[in-house]
Amino acid sequence: MISLRHLHLLRTALWALALTVMLLPTLAKGEGPTFRRAQPSINTLDPAHGSDTSVNSAMSLIFQPLLEYDYDARPYRLIPGAAVAVPEPEADGKTYIFKLREAYYCDDPCFGGKRRKVTAQDFVYAWKRLADRQVGGSGEWLIGGIKGMTAFAEASSGEAPTDYSREVEGLQALDEQTLRVELVRPSNQFLYFLTMCYMAPVPEEAVAYYGQRGLAEHPVGAGAYKLRSWWRGYEMIFDRNPEWHGWQTLDPAADTQPFETIRYPIVKDASTQWLMLLTGQLDFLEQIDRNNMDIAIDPDMGLSPELKARGIQLFTSPTLKLYYLGINMDDPVLGKNKALRQAVNAAFDTARWETYYRGRVRALNTVAPPHLQDALQTPFPYAFDTEKARKLMVEAGYPGGIDPATGKPLVLTVEVGNATQDTTESMELVASFLSAIGIKLEISVNTWQAMLEKVRLRQAQLFLMGWVGDYPDIETFMQLFLSRNQSPGPNRSNYVNAEVDRYYDIAVASRNQEEISQCWQAVQRIVLEECPWVLLHYALDFSLVNERVLNYKPHNFPYGMEKYYRVRKSNATK
Repeated sequence: MISLRHLHLLRTALWALALTVMLLPTLAKGEGPTFRRAQPSINTLDPAHGSDTSVNSAMSLIFQPLLEYDYDARPYRLIPGAAVAVPEPEADGKTYIFKLREAYYCDDPCFGGKRRKVTAQDFVYAWKRLADRQVGGSGEWLIGGIKGMTAFAEASSGEAPTDYSREVEGLQALDEQTLRVELVRPSNQFLYFLTMCYMAPVPEEAVAYYGQRGLAEHPVGAGAYKLRSWWRGYEMIFDRNPEWHGWQTLDPAADTQPFETIRYPIVKDASTQWLMLLTGQLDFLEQIDRNNMDIAIDPDMGLSPELKARGIQLFTSPTLKLYYLGINMDDPVLGKNKALRQAVNAAFDTARWETYYRGRVRALNTVAPPHLQDALQTPFPYAFDTEKARKLMVEAGYPGGIDPATGKPLVLTVEVGNATQDTTESMELVASFLSAIGIKLEISVNTWQAMLEKVRLRQAQLFLMGWVGDYPDIETFMQLFLSRNQSPGPNRSNYVNAEVDRYYDIAVASRNQEEISQCWQAVQRIVLEECPWVLLHYALDFSLVNERVLNYKPHNFPYGMEKYYRVRKSNATK
């Protein structure tokens, strides 16, 4: 008698065979060693618009910012990228001097056949372009702390073309290879900003040649790879850029080499990505879909024998991906009733939630992933406790969940975007948690953009949201509670607390680590008591990697890290 597990494997194998036949024309032919990973969607390669993870994965192959992360170091450590060193701030704590290494852009028609060096002026131009509101980029927040940059941004808001000759006091190219940056106030996070593709250099020739919109499809960078072709909605192909400075240290005697080509098939459907991995059309799967966990993972959370036999490796690691139900603090029901917000948190059954996600998530005790420095390790005061939740409902004025204004159960509404089966089922599970304390939860399904618009306009009561840490500093999560970051900023709950603001401002400027830690922990204690979120989980990554890919290491900031992957020269034709 065949087991359900083996029946599922047989069905998967048949689908994989059919998929291989359908997708045979997409397989790489006649090129060097190729690394293949799927992306769900990519809509731009313009650094000014690099707002999501898929876009940044592609752009980080092409562009080289001033700094990057050491691939091997844990805890994470900054190392030079386009800069020759990671600078310390000058005595005022606000001024940085960057010396640039000698580096060149990949060959591109915009340079008229000339070999073009990366200069400090390219960074000045790129950062002004990031502030240019006529360009409409999404990264102005990164350069808003540079002295004079806000005035430049505001001046760009009119109808006249933006004047890029306008001086920005805190941003100067002192010479071809020296960049001076002065901030309005000290910031312990500023150097982390410089790892992002938003902050990569952009040559003026590229904008003049392709136009502002043309950069979306014609990126001109100095990174490890360059774009060969992009068939929108189908596939992107990148080739190794011989101009990248990092290749100069390769050992020709080594028995391994970098991948010459990287292919990104555009595949939205998780089941299709899974089948492509099984048929050898992908080398990497960032996350195992919940429905495939029982096939891929054994009862001890290791890799199943079936996948081991296919030459697949498993890498498990905690992430900086955090998920929550945001509570609109302007809402007349939830926003004004702290006990009710606390009750909703206490009704959330974390054990059942982890079981639903089949081990791919972990419960939160605070408003940041627990492996970040300064994250509180003490239990959440409103963790799952049904009796406590019921007492809080009485304190909130809704004994037994009954709304005294109607005599009926209190009704709350949660907004969700992208109505996948997983999203719908997970919110139905939350509804069952709340029903235990008498609350009826209604699920409002939207497109992603429609939901964001409701949140922006403060029309959502509850909303399903996530946040991916931009850098390995707890500030990337604490900023979500800063009053000046209210919607349309990242503080989508519109939470306001003067003490939180005060502690935040001290922490980002202080050079005293003990003071910084005390401030961040104070912020968390305040927020956890106020409950502007319902804490859901942080994610674990269960990544699957083809065994021919060498030197793969899980990384919370994996953008562009393919340049460190290796393949044996004996596999160079595969």
